[in-house]
Amino acid sequence: MKNILIIIFTSLSVFCLAQTLAIQVPEKHLIKDDTNLLIISHIENINSFVDLSNYSEISISSGNNIFHFNTLPNSLEYSRSYLVRNTSNEYTLYFTQLPIISIETTSAIIDEPKVLAEFTYADDDRVIESFIGIELRGVTSLSYPKKTYGLEFWKDEKGEETLKVQFGKLRNDDDWILDALYNEPLRLRSYVANKLWLNMHNPFYQQDEPNAKSGANVQYVEVFVNNEYTGIYNLSERIDKKQLKLKSYKNNIRGELYKGVSWGASTFTSLPNFNNNDRTWSGYELKYPRENEITEWQNIYSFTDFVLNSSDADFVNNVWSKFNYENFLDYFIFLNLLRATDNTGKNIYIAKYNTAHPYFYIPWDLDGCFGTIWNGTNENITNDILTNGFLKRVINLNPNDYSKTLSNKWFEYRDNILEENKLMQIFENQYQYFLNNKIYERESIVYPNSEFKQQDLAYLLNWLHNRISFLDEYFRKVLTVGNMNLTKTEMLFYPNPARNIIYILATDKLVDETYEIYNNLGNLIDQSKIENNFISIEALKPGSYIVIINKTPHKIIVK
Repeated sequence: MKNILIIIFTSLSVFCLAQTLAIQVPEKHLIKDDTNLLIISHIENINSFVDLSNYSEISISSGNNIFHFNTLPNSLEYSRSYLVRNTSNEYTLYFTQLPIISIETTSAIIDEPKVLAEFTYADDDRVIESFIGIELRGVTSLSYPKKTYGLEFWKDEKGEETLKVQFGKLRNDDDWILDALYNEPLRLRSYVANKLWLNMHNPFYQQDEPNAKSGANVQYVEVFVNNEYTGIYNLSERIDKKQLKLKSYKNNIRGELYKGVSWGASTFTSLPNFNNNDRTWSGYELKYPRENEITEWQNIYSFTDFVLNSSDADFVNNVWSKFNYENFLDYFIFLNLLRATDNTGKNIYIAKYNTAHPYFYIPWDLDGCFGTIWNGTNENITNDILTNGFLKRVINLNPNDYSKTLSNKWFEYRDNILEENKLMQIFENQYQYFLNNKIYERESIVYPNSEFKQQDLAYLLNWLHNRISFLDEYFRKVLTVGNMNLTKTEMLFYPNPARNIIYILATDKLVDETYEIYNNLGNLIDQSKIENNFISIEALKPGSYIVIINKTPHKIIVK
């Protein structure tokens, strides 16, 4: 039986004999690729190699591999590449500060089932070696040359017992994802988005579950498969019961977890019948409870039915007992800051911590965002608001003065975590790190269609500026409407609430005056002159609106 092996990364050895420098790197910290003729290596205390002018020969070795530098370098740096040779080939050598993962298998890696492989992870502190089961992940991404993988760590070659491992500050678990990031032009967006959500939002039940996370944490790694370099990846935690610390099934359903994989009930746009013999329903996959425990769709069906079909009064009075208010606020802001077009229902989880607790959202698969869509192409749209059926009904009915609270929260975030220069600096710093450390260069060797141009960063930063500017104005309008001093001195409209038509009292005083109708988010819905004793509201959806006549605002409710 092959168990996990952890080796403390001891200092590399340097032997100085006359004018010869021989650098020894511990095994697993240097990997060579004979297909692309490149080497990725760690090197400890690289700052001790800033002046190599006294040496007449320099070599680097790891295990049985010995390489000599073609041209003697003046120094060793992460920001440079070096030509080295052994007895057979000439290679381009790069030094990296990132963890290196090597996966070796004699089987073809396919989209289920998992196949046996041997896994090695090396960072500055340790080496981890283990058996794993590995499979391809994704749908569209299966056609990309750079593959995304699902990993399960095994104690034995048959995978009869799993093994928990921990990488850096990520969780201790047996299930992991290697996200290829191939459809993300700069390999930045998904990483930044995942980190941002974790910084913005904590589970509302964290006092009871201190280790619960609101999403998946990630870290960058460099990956080899069968000794062939496959580039930079996100090593990612999974969204599952363990990550969220949901309550276990105990002869009845407590914690719940549903994964949005397509459109339907997941976007609150339809409510078909469900079949408890099927683990999928109207855009959802049931992830917890497990299949061997129970398959039951009634709870999420009932919540969807409530969103779609409850009366306005019932919805306003009860929505925040059924869905967590703070999570809703944060997710709306996060979704729209990123303009993550797939994450309104398809790339989203909805979960419940325990029976008596409300549902909440968890984002995942955050590559199509910050000005790009699912296939990596730019979509330079910054002036819209993403919603689904649930978000729309909350916007229209504005329960608990939701819109005002949402806008205040946006501007609170804008003063700290969403301050524009801070966000831009995150992207700029990560881009410069990849550029200066030659990560983009070696990624381009194996994926020549990936260019990582400065123009791509400029586009991202310009998009982000325009998006934030639009959202600032959007939420400013919400506050403006919410803070209007509504007239209470006269009854101008009848009936109120109304449907289709509102009649205007004192029409003789208002003929030829202009009226404006705004929704709760400050958007101008209708504008015209008063010609008769009524205004048609047939085109308005149910909800509350502001009608402004003679600079005086009046509130109406459309039912």
